[in-house]
Amino acid sequence: MTSLEDLRKINARCIHCRACQYAYSGEPDREGETEEYTGMLQGCPAGIYFGWEGYFNSGKQWMARAFLNGELPASKEFLEVAEACTTCGMCETQCPNYIDTVSVTEALRAAIIDAGVEPLDKHKGFGDRVGNEEMRNPYAEPRSERTKWFDGIVDNKDAKVAYFVGCTASYRQQQIAEHTASILKKLGVDFTVLSDEVCCGSPLLRTGLRKTFNTVMEENLELFKDFDLVLFSCAGCYKTFTNDYTEQSGKELSFKTRHAVEYVYDLIGEGKVKIEKPYNEKVTWHDPCHSIRHIGIAIEKRILKEYNNWLLDSRKAEKAKEAHYEIPRVVLDAIPGLELHEMYRIKGDSFCCGAGGGVKAQFSDMALSTAKERMKEAASTGADVIMTSCPFCVTNFTDAIKSLKEEEKETGKDLSHLGSKMKVVELLELLDDLI
Repeated sequence: MTSLEDLRKINARCIHCRACQYAYSGEPDREGETEEYTGMLQGCPAGIYFGWEGYFNSGKQWMARAFLNGELPASKEFLEVAEACTTCGMCETQCPNYIDTVSVTEALRAAIIDAGVEPLDKHKGFGDRVGNEEMRNPYAEPRSERTKWFDGIVDNKDAKVAYFVGCTASYRQQQIAEHTASILKKLGVDFTVLSDEVCCGSPLLRTGLRKTFNTVMEENLELFKDFDLVLFSCAGCYKTFTNDYTEQSGKELSFKTRHAVEYVYDLIGEGKVKIEKPYNEKVTWHDPCHSIRHIGIAIEKRILKEYNNWLLDSRKAEKAKEAHYEIPRVVLDAIPGLELHEMYRIKGDSFCCGAGGGVKAQFSDMALSTAKERMKEAASTGADVIMTSCPFCVTNFTDAIKSLKEEEKETGKDLSHLGSKMKVVELLELLDDLI
């Protein structure tokens, strides 16, 4: 597995220019719908919330260097600062030196824990639960209940397509799993779900619990090795399989991966799906960090790794990345009546929902504050619906709206300009109603 020491040369490329702190750092004159969302904006959830340099990626990169050089010892306080990051990858998008900032932060967390510091309590809790063979999920639910929602054929050995459901859709947001399975049935996909599926390990890798992550990664790689295609409805699971399993195992996947929204996009492009039912709503789209930005960055890096001419190949990589960012927009454009109103920070520059990287569990106030900032940005577009395709984004936005409504009730103030009247809609759930 990739260690912090393995990333020393990559980390050394950081010149502390602080470009990573911003969204649209290359477009200082860009105008938005409102004066508040215009020009250069800070884009780091942790830096915005806490305000200190150490919470921004620029500070974390230099602390990682100090740790590697023996100048900064491991401690609980150090770990708390390192863990206060959603690992959204906004900093990685902005970095002019192409530093794998998220990989460095995740490796730093693991290195501090490996040095003897106890994991933070919430992270240790779900690490213990995923490590428990009778659970293998962070919600402490029995493995026997994982596929209870599914009315199709479980463990169908003849199927070549598998749907990896993930822990959140299996135990907490089963409607996402049900709608995804329904879409696949309507599209005539011969697929199955597996009763032995375990947590993808994303929350473990993000928070430095690498030993347990490695265990579940190996279990899943063995479990799905004979399938041609594995589909996902969870952005985090999709990114973990697609990017992290290859990086951490050092092996290419034996199967292809695709998010369910991408799969629908493929069929729309092939003319096999045409949506005729209208959805007459004003919608703004939130790009999930894991399935949009992180996958886009990986596409770009894969192309640049093989470059022959940096100028030409960097342009090619940028185009490929941008093409990926357009995928959900193509799907939205195929829905009659849907009126898309884009937020200021979108695609690779999209502001995080605040739930990732173990933050929702350990730093709930930061997670909620970040979601409220994104809801405010969504409300500024004039849209009535914020749409996305990620269980964590759905949860955190729903919590933000609930908090705003409670505040309205307590103060008597109208907070609709902050998003209190908006609806959160999961795109896969909508597509199931329309296809």
